[in-house]
Amino acid sequence: MISDKNRRAGNTIARKKGFKFVDRLDRSIQSVRLLVFATPTQITSQILSRLTTKLPSGILLVEMSSIKEPIRSTLQRLGKLRVPILSIHPMFGPGTRSLRGRTVLATSIPKRNAQATKILSIFQRKGARIIRCTIKEHDYLMSALLTLPHFLNVAMVKALRVNRFRSKRLRALSGTTFSLQSLIAEVMHQESPDNVTSILMDARNSPDILEEYVRQCNEIIKSVRRGNRRRIVDALNSNRAYLARDGGFRKAYWNFNAAVASLR
Repeated sequence: MISDKNRRAGNTIARKKGFKFVDRLDRSIQSVRLLVFATPTQITSQILSRLTTKLPSGILLVEMSSIKEPIRSTLQRLGKLRVPILSIHPMFGPGTRSLRGRTVLATSIPKRNAQATKILSIFQRKGARIIRCTIKEHDYLMSALLTLPHFLNVAMVKALRVNRFRSKRLRALSGTTFSLQSLIAEVMHQESPDNVTSILMDARNSPDILEEYVRQCNEIIKSVRRGNRRRIVDALNSNRAYLARDGGFRKAYWNFNAAVASLR
């Protein structure tokens, strides 16, 4: 069964996949053994709270929120009620064709639960890596892995829009760097606005990492306005030393050109 607030979209997917569409989830779950949530974080918490007293015994809940902190208390409450919850975060989108080399973060894996074990084994058989982490570590990492890139792309597109650059003209004249960056921005802007807003606002560490990013932007702008080339060169050298600690840095240029070539 599938349920969605968008009845038209839900019905369309149900027909394509051979599912049954249901309007009222709380009236339809008594015979369900597995309940999967693919909803924005705040909505997930609301639905979980509403269904707490209606969940049948033996059910496994699977939630895949991008940010975990807003649902921590709800997950803890369900845990006290002995409701098994598999809390994961697939680090890839629905358009992914192969799971080989992909990562699935897990902040909660119920012990001795055959359904949870089977779900994770499916990911692993397809080549994905399951990495465990706490909710605190997960959301701290997401402030860098999700919040910062989304913020950067929202700000970049808004700057282009406010300055009235024509996107079609930019695409026609762009080189490799802008082409790849523009592609990332375009894909991000095709995500659900609710999900992007959740990524920007719901992680506890987000304001700190974003404020530091803006501070660094202002420092660079100040150097540009003052013509202080040495300060920018020093920043670039320090950044390069930081990035070079990762062994993948040496392959970056090859990977970059391979990614650009795949766009053609």
